[in-house]
Amino acid sequence: MKPVIELLRSSLLADFPSGSSINYYQDKLYLVGDDANNLLILDTNYKRIDTIRLFDYPVKRIPKNQKADLETSTFITLKGVTYLLVLGSASLENRKKVISIPIINSVPDINQSLLCDLYSNAFFKQLRSMGIEEVNIEGATVIGDQLVLSNRGNISKPHNHLIITKADSLSTLGEMSFSTARLVLPVNTKHFAGVSELCYVEAKNMLLLTLSSEATTNAYDDGAIGDSYVGCIYNIAEKIHQPELKLDEMHSLPPINKEFQNEKIEGICVESVNGNELLCHLISDNDRGESKLFKIKYIADGAGRK
Repeated sequence: MKPVIELLRSSLLADFPSGSSINYYQDKLYLVGDDANNLLILDTNYKRIDTIRLFDYPVKRIPKNQKADLETSTFITLKGVTYLLVLGSASLENRKKVISIPIINSVPDINQSLLCDLYSNAFFKQLRSMGIEEVNIEGATVIGDQLVLSNRGNISKPHNHLIITKADSLSTLGEMSFSTARLVLPVNTKHFAGVSELCYVEAKNMLLLTLSSEATTNAYDDGAIGDSYVGCIYNIAEKIHQPELKLDEMHSLPPINKEFQNEKIEGICVESVNGNELLCHLISDNDRGESKLFKIKYIADGAGRK
């Protein structure tokens, strides 16, 4: 039997700190770091194409108490325009930042970027009414006409949730309505595994998720890095509004290759789909001001392996 996940290559980015999200769009990879000043654009061989200045701090890593904590991003189309939507974790007031950068003639135009009011008081009030008391947004993707976010739990609040809303509601001024789904893991992990990114694969109607364990009891403090995982939910478009969603697969990465040890996987994207083979890119944060990229092959046969 072929391995479910195979590591094809890896690359250390010593000058790009705290990788938190990666997206593939028009043969380019868009990288976000949670305390980085710049958004980094690479080709699929990990060669630098461009950088986009988001902040102007004089240091490589924005101080923890000042950073916007940009933890996730996704491409979204609103009123015929494609945007790179970049979201802060919303775990503190200064982290309630949502930036949408339009792609004009295949080039991101930061000068025309918009600040979205997704993180309104109504957003947090709704989440509290649904039982989500501590907000820590770490994943985002678009499934059909739905914008799907993931809220990461921790040791003291050991539950991960998806937060779902209409994607086009971002372009209106009206109050947004949300639903939530609690994620259920198919295996028991030694330490709590928090969801760290989402990626919808339309060609397979599946949701890829990355998860990682970290010794922290809240949404602010970092902790010792544990294992990271890649999982998926098949037929996600038909399931998205269920109150609970169980992952069909969840694979621990360090046993697959030792290069995954002590790497907190924070992002995943898909470059291509060939039958059941997905060519994916992962980004990790090692808490030392570096990021690492991994190119993997993922076999997605829909069998729901245990």
